[in-house]
Amino acid sequence: MAQAQAKKMTVPEHKLMKSHGGHGNHLCELTAKRQMDKVGRLAKNAQYVCHICGRAAAKAANLCEPVEL
Repeated sequence: MAQAQAKKMTVPEHKLMKSHGGHGNHLCELTAKRQMDKVGRLAKNAQYVCHICGRAAAKAANLCEPVEL
């Protein structure tokens, strides 16, 4: 049986346990505070997705670990 094993992909450890600037304006925090009107405005025309929670936002500044779409 000469079958190649698929490489396991690992996600790098994130640093959310440490304080990071601007967290009060991140979608995860706004959602936790139930500020859904603001979340909707910030998510419109999303260009980035958070590597941690999967939320999408128009600006990278509104996510903890943004990845460009």
